[in-house]
Amino acid sequence: MVLSRFEYKKARDVADAIALYKARKGKAVYLAGGTDLIPLMKQKLSMPKAVIDLKGIDELRSVTSKGGYVEIGANVTLFELKNNAVIKDNFPALHESLEATACETLQMRGSIGGNILQDTRCLEHNQSLEWRTARGFCLRSGGKACNVVKGSKICFANYCSDNAPALVTLDAEARFEGPEGKRAIKLASLFTGDAFKPFAVRAGEILTHIRIPVKKTKGAYEKLRVRESMDYPLVGVAVSSSGPGWNVCVTGVGLKPLIYEVRNTSEAGIKEIADKASSDARPAANTVVSPVYRKKMVGVLIKRAVKRAIGEGK
Repeated sequence: MVLSRFEYKKARDVADAIALYKARKGKAVYLAGGTDLIPLMKQKLSMPKAVIDLKGIDELRSVTSKGGYVEIGANVTLFELKNNAVIKDNFPALHESLEATACETLQMRGSIGGNILQDTRCLEHNQSLEWRTARGFCLRSGGKACNVVKGSKICFANYCSDNAPALVTLDAEARFEGPEGKRAIKLASLFTGDAFKPFAVRAGEILTHIRIPVKKTKGAYEKLRVRESMDYPLVGVAVSSSGPGWNVCVTGVGLKPLIYEVRNTSEAGIKEIADKASSDARPAANTVVSPVYRKKMVGVLIKRAVKRAIGEGK
């Protein structure tokens, strides 16, 4: 598959990247690792007029600890992050999610910011232009209705980040810089549930850093996938705790992550949250595994993750 023609610009720093974006009147996208954007461009799902490369910006490539927080530059690769001592020693859910993301070749290229801001996915959408033309365009590809849920005017694509759920359970904060200035939001507030605009990101904004309170946590990440080496999560569950309660976040079964708190870690308490999450999950027939199976596995993986994190399972 051949990329469409586009203008390529390499930014010197964040301010330069924003200026380049403004000069192109919003007809541009930012490039970090490229493991999400480049396949979309090859499939003609993204056809920007210009690509602004952020890889050379040093301030986005560091991991620092200060003021009770660890601050992670959005361009830090998944491989670098999973081998960082602070991450390994304090955040097992995040470390396991990084280990479970794709394969090491892609981990060395993909960035943590790109993994968080990856586009939603669906078998009826993430295909070549030729496939989509022959099949008939779905709602998200410019058609009149969803091809998964026939006649629906709502897109049911899945948000499939491995790392965002783990960061949500760690009470992470996302920091942005754009034409309107700087701002910070809780990562849990980033997701809109709208497949056409899945993130609460303003035009021209760059995700610059992720901040996590530095606390020794227990945690785990469980992932359902077909191929061990490279697949997106068909269901992903992250759990973390730095005290008596547990934060739980589920990915891969809808337009945005599902978020819960487990206050009672007895078997009954875990089952209650697992059952609720399974009930809340609304997977559609847009992956290689059936919605019924994925829905059931939400509860199974929550139980497995919590029990393993508290030392009661493997």
